[in-house]
Amino acid sequence: MSHHKSNKAVEGDPDTGHGGGLPRRPDEEELEERTELDREEVGLDPEPDEDES
Repeated sequence: MSHHKSNKAVEGDPDTGHGGGLPRRPDEEELEERTELDREEVGLDPEPDEDES
């Protein structure tokens, strides 16, 4: 007896749009846009310098 969902159960049904588990990870472009918006909301530069940590 397993308490874990199968990969198919987690992916959901793409024909109905109903997910069966965790949402899909956004592509890199969408992830970058979301990060910039999040940074703006908290008052940070939306595009930080590469050497900033």
